[in-house]
Amino acid sequence: MYEILNKQILAEDVKRLDVSAPNIAKKIQPGQFVSVSPEEGDEHIPLSIVDTDPQKGVISLIFQEVGLTTGKLGTLPINESIFSILGPLGVPSKIDKKGVVVCVATGVGSAQILPICRAYRKAGNKVIGIIGAKTKRSLLLEAQMRLSCNKLLIATNDGTYERRGLATDILKEIVAQQKINFVYAIGSVDMMQAVCVFTKEKKIKTRVYLNPVMVDCMGMCGSCRVKVGGKILLACIEGPEFDGHKVDFQYFNIRMKAFEELDRWDNQKGLSSPKKSESGILTRFLSGILRK
Repeated sequence: MYEILNKQILAEDVKRLDVSAPNIAKKIQPGQFVSVSPEEGDEHIPLSIVDTDPQKGVISLIFQEVGLTTGKLGTLPINESIFSILGPLGVPSKIDKKGVVVCVATGVGSAQILPICRAYRKAGNKVIGIIGAKTKRSLLLEAQMRLSCNKLLIATNDGTYERRGLATDILKEIVAQQKINFVYAIGSVDMMQAVCVFTKEKKIKTRVYLNPVMVDCMGMCGSCRVKVGGKILLACIEGPEFDGHKVDFQYFNIRMKAFEELDRWDNQKGLSSPKKSESGILTRFLSGILRK
């Protein structure tokens, strides 16, 4: 049913799949995501929809191979079918006329923010895109971002392309030069936190797209808990978009690092095997820290 129509390697360990999914293509909105299971019995992983063609019934997924399940998804060839794609999931982005909108993204976040940029520009806003990457080779979707934004600025950590530095450096320069009405950020926890600290000081409304670990993607496991405005919310059903000035990034960062540490510990102890998916790790983790 979910046949892979096209496949591209965009960067090291980053791939794009164009998949036949007519029902999802007709309904998906910017900011929403899908839950993907490559083969029967595999865990489900949340992935953003980068592009859609409702007439042809095609959705495009861009993902980084960082675990067993994403690795398996990346090995599926053209004309093979993905076992399960559930969606659309999550709350659509709140797109409206704001004025000058700056969209900041780093890493794979460049793929996730692409439909956001398109939607804000379509709504009549002037969209300034800022994308950051470690090197020129790891930069994603530059051409597509240039078409989707009124202006695009790029920063690479090592200075191999455009300007040397961080995406947040460019944001600060733009704010100093002109009036910005709204900022949207997707990327690492550190980057989003830095953006929100700065924009809160400048009194610029900001929204962020959080990517916590999700197990069932339907609000039953609680693994994607985030703290926003002092309340515990589930990113899969109440997000993944939130008011950046209300997000508790310290809480979010602790939870993200806890999953990373457990994964690293399992690998060191030899508990992981090619046949064991990330869901086994998460199940053990949910019985512990998630109860706290």
